[in-house]
Amino acid sequence: MNDIDELKLILEHREHQWLQHCKFVLEKILLPICHEGLAFSQKPSERAAVLIENRIDHQWLFTVLNTWLMCPQGTEILLITDRANLSKASTYLHQHAPDFEAHFLCVEDLLPGTNLSNYSSFNRMLKTTAFWSALPHEELLIIQTDALLAKPLEPFFFQFCYLGAPFLPRQHSEYFEKRDKSGHINRFFKIETPIHNSPHPDTYPHLHGNGGLSIRHRTVMAQACKKWGENSPEIEAEDVFFSRYVPQLKPLPPLEIAQAFATETTYNPMAVGSHACWKFLHSRDLADHLSQHLRSASSMANALRQES
Repeated sequence: MNDIDELKLILEHREHQWLQHCKFVLEKILLPICHEGLAFSQKPSERAAVLIENRIDHQWLFTVLNTWLMCPQGTEILLITDRANLSKASTYLHQHAPDFEAHFLCVEDLLPGTNLSNYSSFNRMLKTTAFWSALPHEELLIIQTDALLAKPLEPFFFQFCYLGAPFLPRQHSEYFEKRDKSGHINRFFKIETPIHNSPHPDTYPHLHGNGGLSIRHRTVMAQACKKWGENSPEIEAEDVFFSRYVPQLKPLPPLEIAQAFATETTYNPMAVGSHACWKFLHSRDLADHLSQHLRSASSMANALRQES
């Protein structure tokens, strides 16, 4: 096993740790409150949490239920999938959370020709006016299945038209040891973990806007797409696109607000959520982040039991 394989091993272990954590919380906290009849949507809705996904599995279910648990009251759960998986998604959710109401949309109805299994197609859809105009609420939380609301999300954050984790490149050093065939240490070596590229120059000075877990205002997103979407290069990620152009329409909050909202490469234990935490956080920070989530989810579930 060479040095680079050591890094691959630890990243695979972290991903496994992340997935096992989600499965544990789903089985021990989220599904029990569903079986107790405590998982139901409250109306009227003031805003929506949006999950766009066609992989309907336990991770999808965890994301749906955990997002509902951590979002403020009056948040509709909006689930967008493709026509091939629409019935499966609805049935799967009803089987596990029969009293839970979610709003389902079919991606082919929103933007014909979109293929959710193809990143370029998905990315292109999010840079169109038609997509954003079709959503039923102005205030939106966009979340992916590799993102996590680790703490309850306060309504305070929904006042901002665009808010995501900071684009702060950071590299963590992981230290390993090499042993000879007798099992004795003969040297140590260091490997740098993966890192994002430096932020796009147009994202200065706000330096935030990661889209995996983000607050959006529908009108501002649609305006940016109408004005600049057609000229956005195919390879430009949608969150970079919005981070570049939204400030020309509305001022963005300071970096400190984004740091309080979400974390990605640079851990903030006070942040509400994260995106791809298993990929970029140091092992000790990942453990702390998941532990915080476990305690918050348990506390929120028990609060629901007190209300009932």
